[in-house]
Amino acid sequence: MKKMLSLAVGLLTLTGTLTGALSLPVMAEPQQKLPFDLSAPENVTMAYLDGNDSYNTIEIHYTQNNSMSAWSKRKADDYETVMQELRDMGYDDLWVTTQIDWSIDSQEDWHANDYWLTEGYDNDYHQHLGDWAYISQSYSHATTMSEWVFREMGNIDDPEDTTWYGVHNADDNIDGWKDVLKEDQYEVIKKDGESHAKIDLTQHTIYTRVRWLVTIRPISEEATADIAVPSDWSEVAAVGKDAEKAEPLKSGDVAAPVISDLQYTDKTFNTYPVIAFQLTVDETLAKQLSQVSGTQGGITLEVEARVQGTNEWVGLQGDWIITAGQMEIALQNLAEHEQKVEKDTPIELRARYYCTQAEQEAFYSDYSEVLTFGSQEMEVKPDSTVESSSQSSETSPAESSITPTVPSTTEKQDKCSLCGFCPHPLGLCIFIWLLILLVIVAVVIVIVVLVRKKNAHQDADKKE
Repeated sequence: MKKMLSLAVGLLTLTGTLTGALSLPVMAEPQQKLPFDLSAPENVTMAYLDGNDSYNTIEIHYTQNNSMSAWSKRKADDYETVMQELRDMGYDDLWVTTQIDWSIDSQEDWHANDYWLTEGYDNDYHQHLGDWAYISQSYSHATTMSEWVFREMGNIDDPEDTTWYGVHNADDNIDGWKDVLKEDQYEVIKKDGESHAKIDLTQHTIYTRVRWLVTIRPISEEATADIAVPSDWSEVAAVGKDAEKAEPLKSGDVAAPVISDLQYTDKTFNTYPVIAFQLTVDETLAKQLSQVSGTQGGITLEVEARVQGTNEWVGLQGDWIITAGQMEIALQNLAEHEQKVEKDTPIELRARYYCTQAEQEAFYSDYSEVLTFGSQEMEVKPDSTVESSSQSSETSPAESSITPTVPSTTEKQDKCSLCGFCPHPLGLCIFIWLLILLVIVAVVIVIVVLVRKKNAHQDADKKE
């Protein structure tokens, strides 16, 4: 339940950020105290989807350092604690986005400029960047992240298509794809009555570089703008004519997982205990994660456990996307396999990686070192498997180092399954209703701003 509440609060914060961005400009402040080590993205790779999405869609992959990954996961898992830490630093909020710059047929024709640090706006709040400027892409706590770029360039046949032609008038000067692509870098493809630009990667090379943009919202009432803190740019990656192709990984290339610090959490999953361990992600694994993702494959984590002295290992549910830091695993499958496990029964746990690559045979890594811990009492009863949720147990922090007591199963009450206390009108948590309301307000504000700007343009045209 804590994870679901954290997600709901996070979504509310995101919505607040969207609405706040309408009134708060952004200023660049490279020197700013941060709760993690900020370094450039690493292991950037690119893969052309060969028309499986649009004519030009490219999937780009990159990794973040362990400090950023661990902090972001803490914010997702323990939102209130992290937000209090930010308030202690003088920040109302802090978030990270990804920026992707590009150049065609050279490593000199980059497109990033000062507007990339201000969400594209100048001091008079006029926008200058079109859809070609990847200034605010998604970010997560996973070690490896990805984005699709060069997806939509607009319809060349439609003179009102702002994606291709941009917006050029007295108030705005927003370049479209037509303005940033050179005529010899694309060909025009006609399909379904529309004309689109296509970059032929047998004749051209696309280069990219990636950076993080940390945005800070100060608490101070005197603050009139958010603060933008960019990382350095990553090393350059390429796809197309002159790009080097990496050799696929083979069995034996991916080392066994390194896991440590096994402990119980204060959570349960369907009334069964949830454990956690630290996963170490070194530079080699991070590079392999990005490389494999760039071939439409992936490396994931599989965890198994057994009662010591038995032969059969049981696969467990839990975190499987590789993230530096704490990975949480539920013991439900083991409990259901054994039916009953006495308190302090020795349990063995191990993990391995599973690697898939396009047009290659999948393979497993070796198993990690086996970790052993004492079980909590677990027993499968007719009413012990309830709806999936993460519920906080009543174990104190001092008891959480492997031998806490599992709370007894209680009868399901007529309370919200998300927050546990609201009357859930029409079956939805009140937090969800609040989120919907905030989104509607944000959309209305955006529409009003756009309508007013359009009317201003029309009035100006009439005066002319």
